[in-house]
Amino acid sequence: MSPIIQSQAPETPNKTSRDSESAGLRREHLLVAVVILFTSLSFFFIQYDKSRTLEPEYDQLVAAFHAGTLFAPVQYRIGIPFLASFLQKHTPLELRQSFPLIEAVSYAATLWLLYRMFGSSAWIKRSRGPHRAAFLAFFLATTQLPILWIFPWERPETLPTALYLAAIVVLVAGRSRIPFPLLCLLTVALSLGQALMRADVPVVVGAAILLSAALAIPLPRPRSSIAILGLLASATGAAVQLYLQRVAYPNARYDATTSKFQLLNNLRLDPPMHLPEFLIALLPFFASLFLLHRYRLRLESQDKLVLLICLLYLPAWVTVGLIVEVRIFVPFLFLASPTMARLWTAFLLGEESSNRPDFAASSG
Repeated sequence: MSPIIQSQAPETPNKTSRDSESAGLRREHLLVAVVILFTSLSFFFIQYDKSRTLEPEYDQLVAAFHAGTLFAPVQYRIGIPFLASFLQKHTPLELRQSFPLIEAVSYAATLWLLYRMFGSSAWIKRSRGPHRAAFLAFFLATTQLPILWIFPWERPETLPTALYLAAIVVLVAGRSRIPFPLLCLLTVALSLGQALMRADVPVVVGAAILLSAALAIPLPRPRSSIAILGLLASATGAAVQLYLQRVAYPNARYDATTSKFQLLNNLRLDPPMHLPEFLIALLPFFASLFLLHRYRLRLESQDKLVLLICLLYLPAWVTVGLIVEVRIFVPFLFLASPTMARLWTAFLLGEESSNRPDFAASSG
């Protein structure tokens, strides 16, 4: 008898390499998930501990929002108070629990979407070993830089706004297979929810998306489709703001001591001086722009859209908001964290534009 013995073919180097990369990616996902879980739970318990005795204050605040007795523009930011009130009525949660919970869930979802933005980069996909580890380390570091600036002049809409920014960039700049009509519907829904918290954000985001189409930034969809998405975001934000001002709360007025334009207050040099807080908080962002210009580092399409959004909102904030209230710009610092991480790592590794492949056409 001569049985036929079929020997198993040895694994090819390519298959072994792919298996190793897949295992490494799973470990990376697990590590990032643990970091997100730890940071978001820590944030929740810190916030919850601060609000243990504040249930009467939360009740008064929500009642004032429903009655429309607050000063503008705070009166128009009804999204989170109304959501917390809904949870109070239909779940066992009290207001002192639902406010921190909404913030913590938004924080966790924002970090995960930012990690998706980070991982979709052509730079990251081509990085191996220590290079990818350096990218990941800088990314996790940059996502932690803005969080301390949430607490002064704290507002519950800060982290949900960061979630909106991350979600809209993933939808517009990501290579998703979502049908365009559904993408339009999601853009309107997200912008509607955001406009109930801060209507200026979807207006500026939509303008940045429109500008990206005008500048022919190579995003995954046709320029006309990108322009439509930008128009939908801006129009939704403007329409909601007009409704809140003219229909829902026509009697809301600005405090007599509060100016609608804060530019002159922001530029004052006599005490109290607000520039130190502004410069310290935005130092990582400004340093990234310096590295980008000084070392001619290349940007991917997603990075260009992110920087457009941040750079358009920055003058709007300086003009109508107090720069000492850095938490207003915190959502944009979160949004820029994957871009900052890539720029910092490229600088660290000496990867100037003349020494690297051109990934500018990549959408991220």
